[in-house]
Amino acid sequence: MDPYIICTYDGTNNLYVGGYDKDKKTSFYRSLGTTDLEAAMAAVRSLIERGITGDPKEALVQKPLRTVTEVLEFNRSKAEAQASAEFNIIAIARMERLMGGSMLQHMVPSTFERFKNAAMEEGLALSTVDRTLTVLRKACAVAVGERRLSRHHAPDVPYFCTKNDLRAARPKGRVMDVEEIAAAIDQAEFIHFLICLVWLANLGCRIGALLDAIAAQIDHRSDIIDLNPPGRVQTSKWRPTLPIPGTLLPWTTDLPPGHLVQWRGQPVGEIDTAFDAACRRAKLAPGANTYSVRHALGRHMRAKSVPDEQIALWLGHIQPPQSRETTIIYSPYSPLYLREAKAAAESFVHEIARHCRRHDPLQPPWTKA
Repeated sequence: MDPYIICTYDGTNNLYVGGYDKDKKTSFYRSLGTTDLEAAMAAVRSLIERGITGDPKEALVQKPLRTVTEVLEFNRSKAEAQASAEFNIIAIARMERLMGGSMLQHMVPSTFERFKNAAMEEGLALSTVDRTLTVLRKACAVAVGERRLSRHHAPDVPYFCTKNDLRAARPKGRVMDVEEIAAAIDQAEFIHFLICLVWLANLGCRIGALLDAIAAQIDHRSDIIDLNPPGRVQTSKWRPTLPIPGTLLPWTTDLPPGHLVQWRGQPVGEIDTAFDAACRRAKLAPGANTYSVRHALGRHMRAKSVPDEQIALWLGHIQPPQSRETTIIYSPYSPLYLREAKAAAESFVHEIARHCRRHDPLQPPWTKA
């Protein structure tokens, strides 16, 4: 392919980009929409930087992406189709608000430092800032791949949260002891909140996985539950398939269709408000949330000498190994699968039950009659 040339073509002062396609053995002339030579040179330079070769007809119609907002909006449909769509939408809105007008090719480390400081002033953790910037990083990669952004103009988006930062980060909620969890359970005023607390105590799963879960994810023949709903793509926050502890089995029977946690037939969007209210009524120390139950179960498993790998698998920190040698051991249908972790979860709930005075986490209200 010969280099592009800038020329006049139709007897006017309009400037065109021209060239000769050796494969098609034809010449082409495409209007640059300007009579200004500098503007024409900038347009042709953009074609070259974006890696456009051959007839640039379609590329000239496409506007090069120059700002943070433009590249985020270009990739919005892809971001909203991912499993992390809810987070991506919030991240896009925050970046467009705090640095949307920044020119991509002019972004420097101090640009991202200012964004980090502004985001943390709004209450974001350092790890969430990094996750937010990953949305921009992916959007730029897509734009480069589609030749809407020059590789040389794509900013070097930094990582602020190192592995040491992650190790030193405080837990998302303070660890609760079994007496506190029992007190919160006793303060449950509604059945959907009681169900949520009992499932959390048994599985220690992330609250999002529990609120997404539906009754169809339970395999009653094998007494296992797949915490990843059908059709959902797994993310780094792995949603495992777990054996159902014996302490939870009564709570898996006679369930209505649909979500495990529902109110008047509708899924529950959040449980934090009810959890905070229950903790206040129980006069518990501040800082507890649904993650506190998850942390408490993890700590209990360690105290019971559950192997680290089983704890990590149970809590969804890692995914099961895929090697042929471990298929049997790590199959949810194997009696060996997470056996020690399951036993520890059962002993954890039994300890909680000994401190409950109003509600019984071992027996759901609908079976008492």
